[in-house]
Amino acid sequence: MPQTTPAAPSEPAPNPPPRNPAVERCCAARDRSLLESRAGKRDTYDTKSHAAQAYMAAMPDLADYENIRDFIACISHGMVIGVVHPIEAPRFLYAAQVAIGALRLAPKDQKRPAA
Repeated sequence: MPQTTPAAPSEPAPNPPPRNPAVERCCAARDRSLLESRAGKRDTYDTKSHAAQAYMAAMPDLADYENIRDFIACISHGMVIGVVHPIEAPRFLYAAQVAIGALRLAPKDQKRPAA
């Protein structure tokens, strides 16, 4: 029976893909909140709660296709890092689905309101 050599551990890719800027913004808001909470010596529950609120407040509006895509990325990443509770996530993803449907039904010649 031939002997096999164990595979070498895989090395990280030399140029990992860039992170989504919206996800970075949400994570930065969460990190700032964590630092502020720890500096204020809040208890662990309040610290996590405030960080989750900061993450969610930094998420993009459901205004156009790109923002909806970024919103979905933020929700997905938030679930992975434990900021968005898995029971609440479907509600947010459904909101994104409804927003996409509304974009599809919008008249093509409709002009966007001035900011």
